[in-house]
Amino acid sequence: MVDSDRMRRPSARTAFLAATALALGLPLLGWLGLRGLVGAHGFDTPDVVPPPPTPANLASGRFQRDASEHFEHVFFGRTELLFLRNGLFDLASAGRYHSGFGGHVVQGRDGWLFEKPYLDAAFRTNLPIRTARVRVRTRAALANLRAALDGIRPGAPVAFVLAPSKAEVLRDRAPDRYFAFSERPEEEDADPEPYRTVRSLLEQTGFAAVDGLVDFVGGPGLPSAFFPYGGTHWTVALAAHAAARALERAAPSLPRPAPDRFALAPGPDDPRDRDLAHLLNVPVPYRRRGDLHVHAFFPDPPAGAPGPERVYIVGDSFGEQLREALVRSGLYAASNVVLRFNELPPAREFREAAAGADAILFVYSAPSLAGSRLAETAEALANDLRPAAKPGRPYSLGRSPYADGGAWREEDGGRAVALDPGAEGTLVLPLSGIRAAPAAASVSLLGPDGAEALAVPLDPAAVADGAVLRVPVRAPADRPLRLSAFVLDLR
Repeated sequence: MVDSDRMRRPSARTAFLAATALALGLPLLGWLGLRGLVGAHGFDTPDVVPPPPTPANLASGRFQRDASEHFEHVFFGRTELLFLRNGLFDLASAGRYHSGFGGHVVQGRDGWLFEKPYLDAAFRTNLPIRTARVRVRTRAALANLRAALDGIRPGAPVAFVLAPSKAEVLRDRAPDRYFAFSERPEEEDADPEPYRTVRSLLEQTGFAAVDGLVDFVGGPGLPSAFFPYGGTHWTVALAAHAAARALERAAPSLPRPAPDRFALAPGPDDPRDRDLAHLLNVPVPYRRRGDLHVHAFFPDPPAGAPGPERVYIVGDSFGEQLREALVRSGLYAASNVVLRFNELPPAREFREAAAGADAILFVYSAPSLAGSRLAETAEALANDLRPAAKPGRPYSLGRSPYADGGAWREEDGGRAVALDPGAEGTLVLPLSGIRAAPAAASVSLLGPDGAEALAVPLDPAAVADGAVLRVPVRAPADRPLRLSAFVLDLR
């Protein structure tokens, strides 16, 4: 009997040690890229890549700190623990409230899911776009972008789509507590911020704008045709309507997508129709009673479709359904509809699109419009097309859209521009780095030899950060004017 006990004890101890080693070792599989047996949707914080374990990084503690944060993000079993936590929380609240992976998913009335930034934009008044600083910056950035686009191709076929917000369209389904603490004046309900201000800024700077909230919400179709209950983005049906309006205003000759039939059916019409439901990461997939989605069907495209027309789309994630509508309609080839969302397009690619695309569509939703993202994007894109000019720095005029109007021609292999004797042209100069209004201002135009060929005085009152100056230039009557660069001279 004693011998038998001695034989069993080592095996039990061994099993215990093996189980402990397994429990402690499994998380380390995260270093190999294995996070768990169950996939999770979304990430609450960006992953951190630890620096090399150099003596300096070890002494400062940076390597240890970043390595610990990285391990917390990727350890094996994280997704299982996440589903367990969310499942227990869901069970304790009887399925009446959800917060999602990063706390941004909120359950509203009748089981409709919303994303918190959209609710904030719909119910709060302290939006950055309401401040004079952001409005002025956005207007200047849009003016620069318009001038830069026209410098590449006058009258470029461009339209902005202000994508409607689910929190605005289905405001009556928002959570009760948002109504209790709403800051928005009732008079704004018909035409709220940020749409009203951004639409005005676009009109002031010469851009065609489609306001999805004001233009067509409340149009044909059931309310559920606008937004799915488990997603934050619009449906393909609504995106098709927006695409048609935008193309009508940017390039009326292009074909426009138009679904001819809709059907309510179980299951999403587009994978993004359940993006918020997926972000909940609960063991049993979130389903609302009456799990129906609007499916859009397009008529057969005409003979010869899709054609060679090219559409270039820039903006946030609402551009995905816009592209889906264009391609699914059969009127546009997938390879001819380029989408750059949540990132800036490469400068060369955007210049080529500005010069040759049949339509350029910018698509932004409420959180993007409410902040400074529109201004930041417009500034970056304008700078890609025509870098903003700063005082005292020479800027090349060769092969440059600064020489924007009149009878300019390229010379010296594109390294200079010229005007014939007595001819007139225009320089379009977006300005930056202007810290204070100057007492005197001029533009020094430099010839191919680097010497000043002409100085054009400027109105000091018009010289301001973010301004766009149109400077008329006339060549002497007796000789051509050849220029290779310009310099802003402010005193």
